[in-house]
Amino acid sequence: MRPSRTLAGLLVLLAVLLAGCASADGGKGIAIPDSPVGKQLRWYLDAVNRTPIAESELNEHLSQDFLKEIPPQKFNEIAQGLKGLTVDELSKTEPAALTGLASIPLGQKYDTKISVGTDGKIDYLLFEPK
Repeated sequence: MRPSRTLAGLLVLLAVLLAGCASADGGKGIAIPDSPVGKQLRWYLDAVNRTPIAESELNEHLSQDFLKEIPPQKFNEIAQGLKGLTVDELSKTEPAALTGLASIPLGQKYDTKISVGTDGKIDYLLFEPK
């Protein structure tokens, strides 16, 4: 028996939505807000898996004050150690700031804080081991 076109269409839509959730949230099913800080968090989750990140790309996502404190070489060194980073939970969500818990595949968990300035660039980023 063939499923109806409507049922088949719904199944395809469901598959697309589920695939979108997995790619946007680091694979844990946590909904990362579609906000300026959420967009930067999704960028960071991707970036840690493809280090080293070019300085030109870092300039697009990180504020100049942030880069003064954490220069590109140091940023890449830290990011390299967070390969496979996923968000496990978000305890506080605001348009410009997120707080929660993240982890890497080896099991290390991190208290996580990220915020963006008025320009939408990351001005604070912390992954503190628990």
